[in-house]
Amino acid sequence: MERALGTLSAKEFEELIEHTIDRRFEVWLTQLMDALMGLQDEENAELQPEFAASLRRSLEQARSGEGVDLKTFREQIGR
Repeated sequence: MERALGTLSAKEFEELIEHTIDRRFEVWLTQLMDALMGLQDEENAELQPEFAASLRRSLEQARSGEGVDLKTFREQIGR
């Protein structure tokens, strides 16, 4: 069921964001573990290109100060 963001309560919106972040971290962790486990078997193995690009983007955002801590994020969404 699709709903417009404007119709969500603050709690529903927070749960949606938490679910999205949790899912993204789960995917990253799975890819990282697969890559690390595979490195034991393959000496010259590389990370999947999409994962490597995503990690680089995240590091660049963190270095440039684009990240937001959880307290600030909650204040921004009114929690």
